[in-house]
Amino acid sequence: MPETVTVATYFVRPLRRFLAARGVDASRVFPAGLPEAEGRIELEAAAGLWRAAAEVDPLVGLRVARELVPGDFGALEYAARSSPTLRAAFERVSRYHGLLNDRSRVTLSQAGGEVRIRYLRPGIEARMPPSYVEFVLGSWMNMCLQLADTPLMPARVLLPHPAPRDTSLHRAVFGEGVRFGGEEAELHFLAGVLDTALPRGDASLASVLDRHVEQLLLQARATRPWSTRVGEDVARQLADGVPRLEQVAGRLGVSPRALRRRLEEEGTTFARVVDELRRGLALELTRNPGVSLGELAFLLGFSEPSAFHRAFRRWTGRTPRGG
Repeated sequence: MPETVTVATYFVRPLRRFLAARGVDASRVFPAGLPEAEGRIELEAAAGLWRAAAEVDPLVGLRVARELVPGDFGALEYAARSSPTLRAAFERVSRYHGLLNDRSRVTLSQAGGEVRIRYLRPGIEARMPPSYVEFVLGSWMNMCLQLADTPLMPARVLLPHPAPRDTSLHRAVFGEGVRFGGEEAELHFLAGVLDTALPRGDASLASVLDRHVEQLLLQARATRPWSTRVGEDVARQLADGVPRLEQVAGRLGVSPRALRRRLEEEGTTFARVVDELRRGLALELTRNPGVSLGELAFLLGFSEPSAFHRAFRRWTGRTPRGG
């Protein structure tokens, strides 16, 4: 099953504007034919743009994020801006993130009085360049600054790449709690900061915008291949074991028979989708030596490490640790 992931052009249009304002020849970064209006492009193409832009300016992700203007992220952004608190704004970003990226997710969790907002980048998203990741987290900080009358800063920020020689711009954007080389991209806020009332929150408007964004999300999902939809659903359930086709069909709103037929029309099967999904995730996860084989087996839905070991050898002809 070929992995084709797309992102909204919201992720590249501000970059084009930023470069144009500085007199940079667009052809140095943007290939001919790239959509300029609202639409989607393949993730690998977006990654290429941000890599090329980083050749012009290594800190381009943070600089573009600081110059975002209201409306750059469309309906989802307006829904977030109508939220009564910063927590509610991030919850909307999490709920509707599929409008921006087919596969990456935003999650919120709370422990010890601190809320962790994680930008999860499974599969090929984990290879996105630092400039892109910094743009995403920087855009969240831009939202925080624009929604409140006084700056609402995180206690900590974790970035999953090495620190540059000069981190002064990172500290200006994220605060003094920025750290590099983590496993994920995360913002950590004190719970009280996220629950501060926002001066322009509007519950009535938020309700209207939520309905609009939910409809847009349904329309976006309806146009994707069934194999992609199945893979996404299975990926969310793997830690609890591989779900049955009947369970996935129910969550996708079709009968098991209809789901089998639609996968066959795409030249695949449920078992093949699951196997290719696990293979792709396994290849990514085994690059991290800090994850044990037991943890890998659990994350991929295997009953025991030996079953994962056999599957990995079948996929690659070698053991998970390279033997």
